[in-house]
Amino acid sequence: MKKALILSIALILNASEITNLFEAIKKTPDTKLDNVLVKQTKAIKNEVVGNLFPKLNLFASFEHFSTPANIKPLPPTISAKIGAEGGGFWFSQNIKKIGFVATMPLFVKQIYDTKNKISHLITASKYKAKLNLLKREALLVALVSKLDYLYALKKAVIQKQHSIQTIYNAIKVGVKVGRIPKFKLLRLQDALNQIQIKITQINSFIDSVTSQIYQLTQIKINKPLDFQVIRNVNKQSFLAIKPLKEKQEADYYDIKSQKDKFLPNFLLKAQGYRAFANAYNNDEHLALNFASIGIYLNWNIFDKSNFAAIEKSKLERLKTDLTIQKTLKDLNAEVMKINSTLKEIKKAIVLTQNSIGIKEELLKSAKEAFKLNTMTVDEYLGYEDDLANAKANLANLIAEKNTLIANLAFIYGNNLERIFK
Repeated sequence: MKKALILSIALILNASEITNLFEAIKKTPDTKLDNVLVKQTKAIKNEVVGNLFPKLNLFASFEHFSTPANIKPLPPTISAKIGAEGGGFWFSQNIKKIGFVATMPLFVKQIYDTKNKISHLITASKYKAKLNLLKREALLVALVSKLDYLYALKKAVIQKQHSIQTIYNAIKVGVKVGRIPKFKLLRLQDALNQIQIKITQINSFIDSVTSQIYQLTQIKINKPLDFQVIRNVNKQSFLAIKPLKEKQEADYYDIKSQKDKFLPNFLLKAQGYRAFANAYNNDEHLALNFASIGIYLNWNIFDKSNFAAIEKSKLERLKTDLTIQKTLKDLNAEVMKINSTLKEIKKAIVLTQNSIGIKEELLKSAKEAFKLNTMTVDEYLGYEDDLANAKANLANLIAEKNTLIANLAFIYGNNLERIFK
């Protein structure tokens, strides 16, 4: 019961550590940058939608004309009345104005199709952000798996070192009294030196992988995590296809928006101003108001560049279609390869586990034979190498299995935090 409790606590601690790494990835600038790109696309959509709302501009001006100009349109009946009364005519060389211009689109088809296009691009950017996050998480699993392998390799090499050191100490006495040739002792000493060099190399590899994990998570790992696969991969539609499908729809609306340039646009426009000037005929100070409102039609009947823009949009849609086909082909091939490799690795893990038990028994016998001088030093060291290599190979197979499962989960868009603990 006590052992089970200790094991449960250890699993919880390891789960917490791998979970912390997954959470740390979400807080890195890389992930934040993906989220900013999504927000940027949303801002572009808001900008397009904003074109559907009224626009209001205020203006002020001061104009000087070479000859008197009308301050506002002067009907003939009003002109006759002003002349009869001796008033100032609505003409001046210096005119000041303050006013407004308000516009609102009544029908601009291109705006709606552009809005739909960007809506699909927003969804595509969200899928891309998720894709990038899962890619980093899959890389994290691969790196941690490699780190665990290196620690397991180091442990196997150290166990081998201790085992040889024990034999070295045992025959050292025999060499002193002349019963055992000094050659065997020197050969064991050389083996111990080579092991120490190997440990130094492994430490260098561990530092390199630790640095890569830190670069990915900004967390420094100084021990193996020994995480486990707790759920199978949910084989659903490929995640990498989803942003491409959204891009495909966006391309469709892009083609429509280019064609919309040939449709008429209707615009509601209202404007007004108050003008200040001195009449040219009697220098009377005038302050006059003028306003207008109307519906305007703008129809682009012919523009050669629009045909080129439509063709460019169609080629972009074709490019996206072909990219989807290629991605599906490549992902299907990758999934087949991963599934086949995983099947063989799982078999190899079972066989290697059995082989380790056998090699441990063989090593025990080899040690006794070597002590009894019925086995050469190289034959004995061969058994030490076999056991250490088998343990390292088992750790490597487990690391490869975890990496392949992470890649498979990434392809199907599974949450890696639910699969690895």
